[in-house]
Amino acid sequence: MNRRRFARYLAGVLGTFLAFAIIFPTAYAAVTPERRPATEQLPAPAPGTYRVFVVDWGYHTAIVVEQPRGWRLGPPGEEGAAFLEYAWGDRRFYLESDFRPHAVFATLVLPTESVLYLDGRPDPPSTRGARVTMERTIDADTLRALLTELDRSVRRTSDGSRMPPYPPAAGYSGRFYPAYGDYLWTRNCNWWTVARLATVGLAGRAAGVVLTSQVPGRLHGFTRR
Repeated sequence: MNRRRFARYLAGVLGTFLAFAIIFPTAYAAVTPERRPATEQLPAPAPGTYRVFVVDWGYHTAIVVEQPRGWRLGPPGEEGAAFLEYAWGDRRFYLESDFRPHAVFATLVLPTESVLYLDGRPDPPSTRGARVTMERTIDADTLRALLTELDRSVRRTSDGSRMPPYPPAAGYSGRFYPAYGDYLWTRNCNWWTVARLATVGLAGRAAGVVLTSQVPGRLHGFTRR
């Protein structure tokens, strides 16, 4: 095979790969509804205002919510934490830190298994180390709806309780749980952040959100710290 033919062959292979990487995840997301199980609403929190934050950690976003006093939604050892950080992502890439080429390809292009990250915090998230931190206050009813929506992301056992978390992962203070939803680049962690907030009126539509920089523009009523 001469150089010209090889270049055309290589261009064809690359074009086919790029077409598949773009068309398949987009089509899959368009025709496959997100799997979200029905769960019971959490109890009503005490009346008042509560804080919610969206934090851009540089490549992914997380939701940090003020937990009502006396509630115990945090991970083992941090059940009653004052603030709870929720984030979602691909199991191999996020939890297992598997960055091998075939794993990254599967993470981006194929529907893969997801995890929910849950961490307890004694204080609101610091702006140190974060690219952007957005904040707003919500009432008790919205807090109840948001925490119910976030908790629905964890897979459940037959009695409706959370499945146990994975063993602690190096480099993370929180815990990972088996989660609902398939991960693709069209349904990534930043899309998930907006989608969860949108269900309770705190954000607009999540469709098209891929990058962290797209998240602030979809939020409703948040201000930058």
